[in-house]
Amino acid sequence: MIDIEPATLDDYRALARFHYRGGEPATRNMAGGMLRARIDHALAGVLVVSMPTLNGAWRELAWPGRYTSGSKREVARRINAELRCISRVVVDPRFRARGVATALVRAYLAEPITPCTEAIAAMGAACPFFERAGMAAYRPPPSAKDQRFADALAHLGIDPTDLIVADQAEALCERHALLVRELRVWAGSGKTDRAIARAEPARLAARAAGAAMHPTTRYAHTARTDTNHQKGIDT
Repeated sequence: MIDIEPATLDDYRALARFHYRGGEPATRNMAGGMLRARIDHALAGVLVVSMPTLNGAWRELAWPGRYTSGSKREVARRINAELRCISRVVVDPRFRARGVATALVRAYLAEPITPCTEAIAAMGAACPFFERAGMAAYRPPPSAKDQRFADALAHLGIDPTDLIVADQAEALCERHALLVRELRVWAGSGKTDRAIARAEPARLAARAAGAAMHPTTRYAHTARTDTNHQKGIDT
């Protein structure tokens, strides 16, 4: 049985090393924004909710006109008032494949902080627990940087899966200066990856290959309440 209850930052830090993204969420919401899952009294997983970024063109797919119409100040006020982002869902490897992630997301969506909830997952296609929990998936076209890297791999005749194994990636980087250059360009083109742009090419390779194979998936959920209808939020 999976028990879900409020969590603390210490719970997240105990499992943070198991998440593919390093560092803590920059804008975590401490008021009801963290849940933990326990199995037989052991910490099995943690969910963290954060304030959303103000820029998110993909939201037009989920909430047409809601966060794109009006002045920038009005849109920002609306986003901060109505929207939160599930920024981390971390499961201890000992408890994976037991429905922990789905249970955490489902529990949060049952009593969300705001009427609208979003999530962004680089591995969404491989681990669709957000969809299992009831969120709608949106898969926009690949970003410019991911498309450029995919085009570079095609030019070199390299399959993205060849970059997942460190030894193979290192050998390919030694053989192809263009691959190393494109890895640096890829890592330097986004705020999320810029911090690792100077890392060893083989380390960058697995992350870039993962993005090429599994484009980032966005998820959205709207709580069904009468208030939402009054605000014009589509449910």
